[in-house]
Amino acid sequence: MCAAQLDELPENNPSTVTKSSGGNLVPALIAIVLAPALTVGAMFFLIQMNKPEETIKPQIIEGGQPLNMEPSGEEKYYDLTSLITNLGGPIKSRYINLELKLEGLAGDFEKVLEMNEHRIRDKALAIMGAYSYEDAQLDGFQERVRVDLKKGFSSVLRKYRDGESDLIRQIYFTQFVVQ
Repeated sequence: MCAAQLDELPENNPSTVTKSSGGNLVPALIAIVLAPALTVGAMFFLIQMNKPEETIKPQIIEGGQPLNMEPSGEEKYYDLTSLITNLGGPIKSRYINLELKLEGLAGDFEKVLEMNEHRIRDKALAIMGAYSYEDAQLDGFQERVRVDLKKGFSSVLRKYRDGESDLIRQIYFTQFVVQ
Protein backbone atom coordinates (compact mmCIF):
# COMPACT_ATOMS: atom_id res chain seq x y z
CA MET A 1 0.00 0.00 0.00
CA CYS A 2 1.19 3.34 -0.86
CA ALA A 3 0.80 6.49 1.12
CA ALA A 4 -1.99 7.75 -1.10
CA GLN A 5 -3.99 4.65 -0.45
CA LEU A 6 -3.49 4.95 3.30
CA ASP A 7 -4.96 8.40 3.23
CA GLU A 8 -8.13 7.07 1.71
CA LEU A 9 -8.73 4.48 4.46
CA PRO A 10 -11.23 5.50 7.12
CA GLU A 11 -9.83 6.46 10.48
CA ASN A 12 -10.45 4.31 13.62
CA ASN A 13 -12.07 7.10 15.59
CA PRO A 14 -14.36 5.70 18.34
CA SER A 15 -16.90 8.49 17.88
CA THR A 16 -17.50 7.51 14.30
CA VAL A 17 -17.89 3.77 14.95
CA THR A 18 -21.54 2.73 14.76
CA LYS A 19 -23.08 0.74 17.64
CA SER A 20 -24.12 -2.80 17.08
CA SER A 21 -27.79 -3.73 17.17
CA GLY A 22 -27.28 -5.65 20.53
CA GLY A 23 -27.82 -2.47 22.57
CA ASN A 24 -31.52 -2.41 21.63
CA LEU A 25 -32.12 -5.81 23.29
CA VAL A 26 -31.52 -4.62 26.88
CA PRO A 27 -34.92 -2.91 27.36
CA ALA A 28 -36.68 -5.87 25.77
CA LEU A 29 -34.90 -8.32 28.08
CA ILE A 30 -35.80 -6.20 31.14
CA ALA A 31 -39.45 -6.15 30.05
CA ILE A 32 -39.47 -9.92 29.50
CA VAL A 33 -38.08 -10.54 33.01
CA LEU A 34 -40.12 -7.90 34.88
CA ALA A 35 -43.54 -8.64 33.34
CA PRO A 36 -43.92 -12.14 34.90
CA ALA A 37 -42.48 -10.93 38.21
CA LEU A 38 -44.99 -8.07 38.40
CA THR A 39 -47.84 -10.42 37.42
CA VAL A 40 -46.93 -12.91 40.16
CA GLY A 41 -46.67 -10.11 42.74
CA ALA A 42 -50.05 -8.65 41.77
CA MET A 43 -51.73 -12.09 41.92
CA PHE A 44 -50.25 -12.77 45.37
CA PHE A 45 -51.52 -9.41 46.63
CA LEU A 46 -55.04 -10.01 45.23
CA ILE A 47 -55.21 -13.50 46.73
CA GLN A 48 -54.14 -12.22 50.16
CA MET A 49 -56.77 -9.45 50.06
CA ASN A 50 -59.60 -11.81 49.08
CA LYS A 51 -58.69 -14.68 51.38
CA PRO A 52 -61.51 -15.35 53.91
CA GLU A 53 -60.74 -14.62 57.54
CA GLU A 54 -60.21 -17.52 59.89
CA THR A 55 -63.25 -18.18 62.00
CA ILE A 56 -61.44 -19.95 64.80
CA LYS A 57 -62.15 -18.14 68.05
CA PRO A 58 -59.35 -17.83 70.57
CA GLN A 59 -60.00 -20.00 73.57
CA ILE A 60 -60.09 -18.40 76.97
CA ILE A 61 -57.93 -20.36 79.36
CA GLU A 62 -58.06 -19.92 83.13
CA GLY A 63 -56.18 -22.27 85.44
CA GLY A 64 -54.84 -24.37 82.57
CA GLN A 65 -58.24 -25.51 81.25
CA PRO A 66 -60.07 -23.93 78.31
CA LEU A 67 -63.44 -22.41 79.17
CA ASN A 68 -66.51 -23.08 77.07
CA MET A 69 -67.96 -19.65 76.27
CA GLU A 70 -70.29 -20.87 73.51
CA PRO A 71 -73.99 -20.46 74.35
CA SER A 72 -75.34 -23.81 75.47
CA GLY A 73 -78.99 -22.90 74.89
CA GLU A 74 -79.66 -23.81 78.50
CA GLU A 75 -80.14 -21.10 81.11
CA LYS A 76 -77.60 -21.31 83.91
CA TYR A 77 -77.72 -19.48 87.23
CA TYR A 78 -75.23 -18.26 89.80
CA ASP A 79 -76.19 -16.97 93.28
CA LEU A 80 -74.43 -13.94 94.68
CA THR A 81 -75.37 -13.50 98.34
CA SER A 82 -74.56 -11.21 101.27
CA LEU A 83 -73.94 -7.98 99.41
CA ILE A 84 -74.21 -5.44 102.23
CA THR A 85 -72.76 -1.94 102.24
CA ASN A 86 -73.45 1.52 103.62
CA LEU A 87 -75.25 4.01 101.43
CA GLY A 88 -73.35 7.16 100.53
CA GLY A 89 -74.31 10.54 101.89
CA PRO A 90 -74.12 12.30 105.27
CA ILE A 91 -76.04 9.62 107.20
CA LYS A 92 -73.75 6.58 107.26
CA SER A 93 -76.11 4.46 109.37
CA ARG A 94 -78.19 3.57 106.29
CA TYR A 95 -77.34 0.45 104.37
CA ILE A 96 -78.38 -1.64 101.39
CA ASN A 97 -78.51 -5.44 101.45
CA LEU A 98 -78.85 -7.44 98.22
CA GLU A 99 -78.86 -11.04 97.15
CA LEU A 100 -78.75 -11.74 93.43
CA LYS A 101 -79.35 -14.58 91.01
CA LEU A 102 -77.37 -14.06 87.80
CA GLU A 103 -78.52 -15.75 84.57
CA GLY A 104 -76.45 -16.65 81.52
CA LEU A 105 -76.20 -19.11 78.65
CA ALA A 106 -72.43 -19.78 78.37
CA GLY A 107 -71.34 -23.38 78.75
CA ASP A 108 -69.07 -22.65 81.73
CA PHE A 109 -71.16 -19.78 83.14
CA GLU A 110 -70.95 -20.91 86.77
CA LYS A 111 -67.22 -21.62 86.53
CA VAL A 112 -66.44 -18.17 85.05
CA LEU A 113 -68.47 -16.37 87.72
CA GLU A 114 -66.95 -18.46 90.50
CA MET A 115 -63.43 -17.58 89.31
CA ASN A 116 -64.35 -13.88 89.12
CA GLU A 117 -66.61 -13.62 92.18
CA HIS A 118 -64.17 -11.32 93.97
CA ARG A 119 -64.22 -8.90 91.02
CA ILE A 120 -68.01 -9.05 90.73
CA ARG A 121 -68.50 -8.48 94.49
CA ASP A 122 -66.09 -5.54 94.46
CA LYS A 123 -67.90 -3.93 91.53
CA ALA A 124 -71.33 -4.52 93.09
CA LEU A 125 -70.28 -3.02 96.44
CA ALA A 126 -68.74 0.02 94.71
CA ILE A 127 -71.93 0.62 92.73
CA MET A 128 -74.20 0.14 95.76
CA GLY A 129 -72.06 2.39 97.98
CA ALA A 130 -72.39 5.24 95.48
CA TYR A 131 -76.15 5.51 96.05
CA SER A 132 -77.53 7.81 98.74
CA TYR A 133 -80.59 7.23 100.91
CA GLU A 134 -82.41 9.88 98.88
CA ASP A 135 -81.69 7.88 95.70
CA ALA A 136 -83.19 4.81 97.36
CA GLN A 137 -86.45 6.67 98.03
CA LEU A 138 -87.08 7.45 94.35
CA ASP A 139 -89.43 5.41 92.18
CA GLY A 140 -87.64 2.92 89.95
CA PHE A 141 -84.61 2.64 92.24
CA GLN A 142 -84.59 -1.16 92.06
CA GLU A 143 -84.55 -1.12 88.26
CA ARG A 144 -81.77 1.52 88.30
CA VAL A 145 -79.68 -0.76 90.54
CA ARG A 146 -80.32 -3.70 88.19
CA VAL A 147 -79.19 -1.71 85.13
CA ASP A 148 -76.11 -0.28 86.88
CA LEU A 149 -75.07 -3.72 88.17
CA LYS A 150 -75.49 -5.29 84.73
CA LYS A 151 -73.31 -2.57 83.15
CA GLY A 152 -70.71 -2.93 85.90
CA PHE A 153 -70.59 -6.72 85.63
CA SER A 154 -70.31 -6.43 81.85
CA SER A 155 -67.20 -4.25 82.18
CA VAL A 156 -65.63 -6.66 84.69
CA LEU A 157 -66.33 -9.73 82.53
CA ARG A 158 -65.66 -8.17 79.09
CA LYS A 159 -62.85 -10.60 78.24
CA TYR A 160 -65.35 -13.46 78.42
CA ARG A 161 -67.87 -11.85 76.05
CA ASP A 162 -68.83 -13.46 72.78
CA GLY A 163 -68.99 -10.51 70.38
CA GLU A 164 -71.36 -7.84 71.64
CA SER A 165 -73.46 -10.08 73.87
CA ASP A 166 -72.85 -9.95 77.61
CA LEU A 167 -72.03 -13.03 79.64
CA ILE A 168 -74.78 -12.16 82.16
CA ARG A 169 -78.16 -11.99 80.44
CA GLN A 170 -80.35 -11.07 83.39
CA ILE A 171 -80.08 -10.16 87.08
CA TYR A 172 -82.80 -11.21 89.52
CA PHE A 173 -83.10 -9.90 93.07
CA THR A 174 -83.77 -12.57 95.69
CA GLN A 175 -83.41 -9.96 98.44
CA PHE A 176 -83.47 -6.16 98.27
CA VAL A 177 -83.37 -4.23 101.55
CA VAL A 178 -82.67 -0.54 102.08
CA GLN A 179 -82.65 0.50 105.71
